[in-house]
Amino acid sequence: MFALLASFALSEVHPKFTWQKCTKAGCTTQNGFLVHDKHIGDTWYRGPDQLDYENEVGVTVKGGTVIQKLVNKYKGNKVIGSRLYILTADEKYYEEFNFAGKEISYTVDMSEIPCAVNAALYTAEMPKGGKPTKDASNLGAEGGTGYCDANCVDGGCCPEMDIQEASSKAMVYTAHTCQSPTANCDSSGCGYNPYRDSQDKTFWAVGGKVDVSKPVTVVTQFVTAGASLTAIKRKYVQGGKTIEAAKQFDDKFCNWNGNQGRSMAAMGTSFARGHVLVFSLWDGDGMSWMDGGNAGPCTSYSKASVEASRPNLKVTWSNIKFGDIDSTY
Repeated sequence: MFALLASFALSEVHPKFTWQKCTKAGCTTQNGFLVHDKHIGDTWYRGPDQLDYENEVGVTVKGGTVIQKLVNKYKGNKVIGSRLYILTADEKYYEEFNFAGKEISYTVDMSEIPCAVNAALYTAEMPKGGKPTKDASNLGAEGGTGYCDANCVDGGCCPEMDIQEASSKAMVYTAHTCQSPTANCDSSGCGYNPYRDSQDKTFWAVGGKVDVSKPVTVVTQFVTAGASLTAIKRKYVQGGKTIEAAKQFDDKFCNWNGNQGRSMAAMGTSFARGHVLVFSLWDGDGMSWMDGGNAGPCTSYSKASVEASRPNLKVTWSNIKFGDIDSTY
């Protein structure tokens, strides 16, 4: 009976989404879709039925721009934040990227993101087809399944590259390797935060070197020697100026020494297997690792207070570009 009912259920309408693939000769538009992870906000109960992206999970998509709103109330259900992945043009698989020897850039508006909220853009070695469910809906990537990260959230473990975890107070980017594609991951990882690691307390701030009161283009370059990843470089483009990170992110900076499979080369090997791009907005009381103590100026955290006083706060991502180094900005 359930299978019969499922056969009459409407397929989810995924928001159309565009991004760009670039070479030194120029960029071409790629057509795809976005899908929401149904574990976020307990929206899994929707199964294959329609999900109201804008009203139910606060996601608005227009061309290559994605807006994520923090608090969303829909038919008596409250959903906090969202987590999104790019689907291929046929809506069957996740779009996978090999970042070794390439770069990714995007423009982000962080002006509304306070302490206790993390606007994150990162990649994870998720299975291309998701992880099909065992019920009659048998949802794969098109259902937002198969999530994994280096902290083994939702039960899945895999290498992860945090291109950005940030509020308007501080920014950190972190590489997390694993000894295998699905186990023994470095949950702490190696990260660079200008506030913490360069004592530059005005780098990422309102009116700072990167003025977070205005949109900024973030460029991350994955440098290789031969086929091996050797370093990760970061640039910020704002107001016609290019601002480079003070330190190069490499094995020496991380002091990995190849321990437990931790190295830039290991991160590059994971990239070669394919990474999925993740857009995430979430909050928490324990966010001091990101922007408190020696990591940033935040001194107190209350997600309940933020949700009550600023439920409509949002992060805006746009102009996602992937391609050859120095071709996307």
